[in-house]
Amino acid sequence: MAIYLDCNATTPVDPSVASVVMRFLEKDFGNAASPIHDYGVFALAAVEHARGQVAEVVKARRDEVIFTSGATESNNLAILGLAEEGIRSGRRHLITTAIEHKAVLAK
Repeated sequence: MAIYLDCNATTPVDPSVASVVMRFLEKDFGNAASPIHDYGVFALAAVEHARGQVAEVVKARRDEVIFTSGATESNNLAILGLAEEGIRSGRRHLITTAIEHKAVLAK
């Protein structure tokens, strides 16, 4: 029996989550950024529902939950989002380790 240890890259999805994802891939697809038609309106409602669920789990406000497409986008958002404050305050050093995600280590 194989044991998968690279859960930083990907993890198995719970079957209940997979069924919801498949529903939106096969039946209830739509662009949440295009709420000018029924497909987009439904997709936007689904995204906002998910945002509320995540906010509840992590004890955050809905507007504090931001969905990204993956680690690189998330890391860039976090690091670059602090850049203006770093410049303003003169605190422009980022300290990390050699085991950090490659998107963080790249120059």
